[in-house]
Amino acid sequence: MLMKKMPARIESLHELLAFIRNEAKKRGFSEKHLQRIELVAEEALVNVFVHGYTHKEGEVEVACLGSDEPAITIEIRDQGISFDPLSLADPDMQSDLADRKIGGMGVFLIRKMADRVDYRREGDSNIFSMTFLNR
Repeated sequence: MLMKKMPARIESLHELLAFIRNEAKKRGFSEKHLQRIELVAEEALVNVFVHGYTHKEGEVEVACLGSDEPAITIEIRDQGISFDPLSLADPDMQSDLADRKIGGMGVFLIRKMADRVDYRREGDSNIFSMTFLNR
């Protein structure tokens, strides 16, 4: 397991995404898959930066986990506000765009583009993981 810990600020995004891309590339993911992984990881990280630490500064830890199957799991850990993103309902995709509730599209995108997503709370930490299969 390789891990990178940085301040939970938008200024950390580029370096964290480069770390994730590099680890996925080492595992043989194609450019198309790398772009999908980066997009999903960016959405998850920005959610932590914007919503997790509204009242204080903090850090985010990103781990890239391998497995027996051709896959990568990206685990994002933070000590921000306790929040299970998987508890959100899918957004209303049938209504006119102007009538839709704001928000929730990022988590919807993550659910659709990752092969598996999981959330758990351990002590004071949010742990959100996204698995991508290399197929």
